[in-house]
Amino acid sequence: MSHEVRERAKGFVGGTVSGLTKLLVGHPFDTIKIRLQCDPGRYAGPIACLRSLVQHESVWAVYKGCVPPAIGWMMTDSVLLGSLHTYRRMLMRWHPQRERLPVALQGLAGVGAGWTNAFVTAPVELLKTKLQMQRARFSARAAEFTSTYDCARQVVRYTGVRGLWRALPATLLFRTSFGPMFASYDVCQRVLGAWAQPYREGASWTYAWLVSPACVTFLAGGLAAEVFWFVGYPADVIKNRVMADSMHAPRYAGGVRGMCEAARDLWAPRDMPAGERGLVGLPRRLRRIYTGYLTRPCT
Repeated sequence: MSHEVRERAKGFVGGTVSGLTKLLVGHPFDTIKIRLQCDPGRYAGPIACLRSLVQHESVWAVYKGCVPPAIGWMMTDSVLLGSLHTYRRMLMRWHPQRERLPVALQGLAGVGAGWTNAFVTAPVELLKTKLQMQRARFSARAAEFTSTYDCARQVVRYTGVRGLWRALPATLLFRTSFGPMFASYDVCQRVLGAWAQPYREGASWTYAWLVSPACVTFLAGGLAAEVFWFVGYPADVIKNRVMADSMHAPRYAGGVRGMCEAARDLWAPRDMPAGERGLVGLPRRLRRIYTGYLTRPCT
């Protein structure tokens, strides 16, 4: 087996494991985040949202919409890592004399991987978001969607197959954040690795773990994920609001126009309080835009 095939196989396996782990641990947080983003003002905060879910929709409500990512994230994360590896190899042809890509090209490869991944992710996240926003209990007959298949069937029925990619522009905008993420990961790994290298030889058992390559990779990945969410969170809100929009009486148009309408509604809604207006109200406006930020799942 060639080296390139092994690398692609490792990317596929890594993406599959990453997707399943993210689903198990992160989906409850994602459900709370979606509710806070798409229904502003309904909940006093994450704890109030969780309490409402458990009391009115059952304890398993936090896993609403888990089927689309369970099926899709194994593929989407594999596409992300596989395309990232491909774009990096393509860009390395510009710098054949270097062992590693410059930071700017690491970011460019990340953007390309995020955009490639968006075409697969958009329909998965649309179904997930619609199911997460459904407030009926799992067993309720009055539920708008009785299953993931029923949700997909209704989306196609009322909006056509293209309706599954209705929020693609907003998804592309959000997935652009993979550029800063992978660029910052490269920077953090280099800086932390250079800091830890002198201490590895002869390190005491009490702190040897802190300067190990595995710990450096772990910390660099965590910091890069923070960059990803801080940069991309407003776009995530825009994307999710477009996806959660009603199929029967939509508030936003499809495509780029709908993305712009949702962005305008997020930044300056018609019912925006006076305290959020102008330069003085900027901190409050940013706080509203980043509502649910602490409940974001792992990337």
